[in-house]
Amino acid sequence: MTADDFDAADAGARRQVHVEAIRSAHRVGAKAGQIALDDHGPVGWVSIGPRRDFPRLAHTRLLASTAAELPPVDGPLWSVVCFVIATRARRRGVATALLRGVVDWAADQHIAVLEGYPVDTEGQKRPGAALWHGTVRLFENAGFAVAARHRDSPTASGRAVVRRAVA
Repeated sequence: MTADDFDAADAGARRQVHVEAIRSAHRVGAKAGQIALDDHGPVGWVSIGPRRDFPRLAHTRLLASTAAELPPVDGPLWSVVCFVIATRARRRGVATALLRGVVDWAADQHIAVLEGYPVDTEGQKRPGAALWHGTVRLFENAGFAVAARHRDSPTASGRAVVRRAVA
């Protein structure tokens, strides 16, 4: 499904795409993400995987416009695509813990580089629903560096590509 088709689809169709992707990953034993738990159950999830497993990424305005700026990667490149944090757990460091867990896990798996696509809030407060890619500050605090920025398109404005060498 293309990015435009996904964006035009209703919530049920988009949910089905995600369900099928998770089932497919499970069938082949692939890592689809990590879950954060507290005493009351799940509080967060981060989606990760080899960039090649997210074909829609290549067609995003962010990556299409910054591809020439990104240095080549020698070895496995994995994407940190999105975070889902329960409302009751926001502003408690759940995304930070998830991202640190991803970095530690990636090092154990000999993944060369992790890449994320966060929002640059420039210190401004944003609604939680706008931050599902994470923030530049979150990634920088976990040792990532900005590899490219996109500010031209209204749909990708304030977005960045961040990378961290792991292995």
